[in-house]
Amino acid sequence: MNLQIIIKILFFLVLCLTNINSAEFYLNPYFEKKIQKDTKSFHILKNYVAFMNTLVNLDKNSQIQKINTYLNAIIPRYDAYNYKNEEYWATPFEFLSRGGGDCEDYVIAKRYSLKKLGFSTKDMYLSVVKEKYTGGDHMVLSLHVNKNSPPLVLDNLSTKVLSFDKRVDLKLNFMFNDFEFFTLKDYKTFIKINKINLPAYEKMKTRDNQELILKR
Repeated sequence: MNLQIIIKILFFLVLCLTNINSAEFYLNPYFEKKIQKDTKSFHILKNYVAFMNTLVNLDKNSQIQKINTYLNAIIPRYDAYNYKNEEYWATPFEFLSRGGGDCEDYVIAKRYSLKKLGFSTKDMYLSVVKEKYTGGDHMVLSLHVNKNSPPLVLDNLSTKVLSFDKRVDLKLNFMFNDFEFFTLKDYKTFIKINKINLPAYEKMKTRDNQELILKR
């Protein structure tokens, strides 16, 4: 076998490996059929898939930062605008295809994105907080990647991902994952509390029965 043929084979193998890596995620055909092509919603979803593929080989800190920045660029909208409903928690598909949402929608989409990249749902908490300076209720995603440190906060109102103890503008009411509800003591100690009824969240989970993106 001459050198030219060997080079061509090696080039082909590299090309194949590159294509496999760049196509790590793809849009679930179930949702692709629900969105008309060449619409804004379709392009947002395709862009999200392409974005997720750029994160596959990055370190965890970069993935966290980039997901927070990317999803924060989506327009905030109240439920009354999107759904004619004062309390509607959107699935990642609903949030992205509508091109906007409110604080809990960002949290759910960020949690989903991190989960697809291998983060454990046990370490991610939907956190209901009070904004100390405005007095408003708000929700952020808390990510507990380092068990010896306070959880990180991914907030649609901030481009910076900071640990909870550095977010002096936020006061935690409670936080929860798919398993339990908690409060935090000294920003580090998780104290289990009774389950809190969240009808909008339970309804969202019944609608979220399909994976938005699939892995090849």
